[in-house]
Amino acid sequence: MGRKATVNLNLPTGMRARKRKTRNGIVTWYYFDTGGKPRKEIPLGNDYVKACQKWSELSLQKLDKAHQVTFVQALQRYMLEVVPNKAPKSQKDNHYQAKNLNLFFGGANPVLLEDIDAAHIREYFKWRHNAPVSANREMALFSHVWTYCRPAHWGYTSKESPSKDIKRNKEEPRAVYVEDYIYSILYKNGGQDLRDAMEIAMMLGQRPCDTVKIHTDHIQKGILSIKQNKTSHALRFVVTDRLQNIITRRAPDGGFLFLNKHKRKMNISNLEYRFDVARRLAIQNHPEHAEELAQIQFRDLRAKSATDKSLVSSDEEASKLMGHANVSMTKKVYIRRTRPLTPFEHSSGEIAE
Repeated sequence: MGRKATVNLNLPTGMRARKRKTRNGIVTWYYFDTGGKPRKEIPLGNDYVKACQKWSELSLQKLDKAHQVTFVQALQRYMLEVVPNKAPKSQKDNHYQAKNLNLFFGGANPVLLEDIDAAHIREYFKWRHNAPVSANREMALFSHVWTYCRPAHWGYTSKESPSKDIKRNKEEPRAVYVEDYIYSILYKNGGQDLRDAMEIAMMLGQRPCDTVKIHTDHIQKGILSIKQNKTSHALRFVVTDRLQNIITRRAPDGGFLFLNKHKRKMNISNLEYRFDVARRLAIQNHPEHAEELAQIQFRDLRAKSATDKSLVSSDEEASKLMGHANVSMTKKVYIRRTRPLTPFEHSSGEIAE
């Protein structure tokens, strides 16, 4: 048995990395290990992404008709070729989801694609019963990997996905709504950078990741353009006086509106930390609202923006603010309050008994 690798753990099975000295310094070159003795290695170049693509092609060529592909092999190829083209948040989620899929379908005896059936999928949901929502996301990744295994892409199998007719776990959309008085309490207990982020989140209704990436270069002729990370949907906002005041305060000389303590672009973790600090302080100062305050997350401001926009305008306008392709998603997930009803006022006089 060969030695267990202690470096380059990100490399797929059979890929080797060799450091080479060049006129430009030390460069890492990648090779495909064909196995056997004497060892033969095929150069893949020094670009990691392109090397992974060539590795996938060579791995596929190496498989003869007697050798069937396992799901773990297919997942590995998917992670190398497909995932890098996704949005950063989706890439992060897929890597987490892949760990559990690898655990279940891999191990000492990896399951062949052709052997996977509906029973495996049912067992997977039982295995992940403590994390039903995560199990749904992992099975969505399984289905997408399987799509790539079909003849239209890699041609590993002609079978339909065994997860096709399996019922997913029931999910309840998040229902937390930030009441105005709770918003006011959090706002008062936050620093100026958090207050400005909260205001912009309410005005624009964008996800935290899209809020922190706003740059003054995105503003041209009084229009702020935002390309959403998750969907790549492009939105354009009129820079109102109130919005301009925040922009001028945040970036008087231009640049990103939200910076961390090192004066670099703030990330979601920086923003959430500031929100956590304000929430803890708010709970300390307003123990009577502790239960409500403890439930609130910064991302709930997107739903408050959608809800409040719907109440003063319409569901359709709220959907446009969210950047949704149709209003059904907005209504299902983000609109968390309905218009108040007018009480029924019966005619004067006592109701007959």
